[in-house]
Amino acid sequence: MAREVFYRQCRLVKRVGTGELVLVSWIPEPYATAGRVVKLRENGAWDDGWVVLGAGTRRLRADEVPDFHVLSKSHLRATGDAETAPKG
Repeated sequence: MAREVFYRQCRLVKRVGTGELVLVSWIPEPYATAGRVVKLRENGAWDDGWVVLGAGTRRLRADEVPDFHVLSKSHLRATGDAETAPKG
């Protein structure tokens, strides 16, 4: 049986030519260590060079991690903003 992997919400930063990009993401616990450099995957493409600034204390199983795409769509529909939001 595979070992269960937990996720932690982390604040990440990446240096770019014009400054820094900062984001918050749930990443696997073994990588959620301040100072660690990680790759993130979005839409099937990997983006290297993200540095973990810090990790939250809350641990979630993979099936508990919120799907923010679904939550965002639900919010847009509930508020009526879905009609005016850009498609994409």
